[in-house]
Amino acid sequence: MDDLPESGGFATGIAVGISIHQQKVLTAYEEGEPLKINGELYFIQSGSEILEQMLDKICR
Repeated sequence: MDDLPESGGFATGIAVGISIHQQKVLTAYEEGEPLKINGELYFIQSGSEILEQMLDKICR
């Protein structure tokens, strides 16, 4: 860790990068679109959506 720059610019860059990624994930979720990571598609679901699916499978 000693070789990392101690500038505010570095920390700001990391924060901006995280914010951009976070916005991509939220947008994919809100639009019901898959999130593509390294060519693979991922669908984002809330905990209540997953619970509903599990209960539907159990009750069949």
